[in-house]
Amino acid sequence: MKSASIRRKNVGPASLTIVLALMASSAFAQYDTPRLPNGQPDLQGIWSNKTLTPLTRDRALGDARQLTPEQVAAKEGAQAAFVEAEYAPSDPNREAGAGAQGGNDGNTEDGYNEFWKEEGDRIQKINGEYRSSIVIEPANGQIPFIPDRSLRRRLPEGVSANDGPEGRPLAERCLLSFGNHSGPPMLPVMYNNNYQIVQNDDYVMIMAEMNHDARIIKLNDEPDLHMQKWMGDSVGRWEGDTLVVTTTGFHPQQLVFGASQNLTITERFTRTAEAEILYAFTIEDPTVYTEPWTGELMFNARPAGEKIFEYACHEGNYALPGVLAGARMAELEATQ
Repeated sequence: MKSASIRRKNVGPASLTIVLALMASSAFAQYDTPRLPNGQPDLQGIWSNKTLTPLTRDRALGDARQLTPEQVAAKEGAQAAFVEAEYAPSDPNREAGAGAQGGNDGNTEDGYNEFWKEEGDRIQKINGEYRSSIVIEPANGQIPFIPDRSLRRRLPEGVSANDGPEGRPLAERCLLSFGNHSGPPMLPVMYNNNYQIVQNDDYVMIMAEMNHDARIIKLNDEPDLHMQKWMGDSVGRWEGDTLVVTTTGFHPQQLVFGASQNLTITERFTRTAEAEILYAFTIEDPTVYTEPWTGELMFNARPAGEKIFEYACHEGNYALPGVLAGARMAELEATQ
């Protein structure tokens, strides 16, 4: 399949949905999808979306959606060399605050060595293309923000960032995972990039390993917007062998790439191989983006017998009281 991009200025949201479905069905037509007793495609299992492919594209690559084999080898080789260096014996004489090898490059991940991390080590390959970014539309692989948009967190009225726990970020309060891992859209982060999918006739449940955030997707139902929910209100339907999920009604404090409460996210799950699910998402909010934008990820099955780990967020959350105590001390010092 050629890598020619689907230009959003020429293709509306409904047309793009049809094009994506045709692309998925034609590219993976040879796969005999496993099914539940009710005939629905079976998406169940434990899956990982970790990848070395970034969300947005290096601007130097322009509209190049594909990487060359040489570029892939260079990126994967650099990652392998980095990990090897991280696993080398630590310098016992390094200065406080320095990385394991003695350098202090300002990397905020120095507090997590590679044992704790679960970053991808491969560029993802979809439809025969080594992708330069998860975002595939617009053609430049960037999020099409409206100029001068605000990405600040939306706090409850009358609450500032350090008044109490209500003002702190959601991940810091163990309410949602960081980096949009919980979804939608479900994106890879530094660790715990695993999901468990469970289905029955009327629901699909997706549990993210981080924070054990469980999203319950109603099938063939109407959205319930009487309350605003973490991860929004998700309603799914089957289009052929593809599960299409539309989510609206996000909690106003859940900031999804700067989007407002007008946000709509459409996801598509297509089982393309025994160990693969093609995951596509389109994000729409005309108050924040100049046009809808779309990304694609491959979810890969975890080895047989592998389980989701317990994520003990609250139990180890020593940072939150420390942040608030520091704010109180700063206030006290300001009065002296």
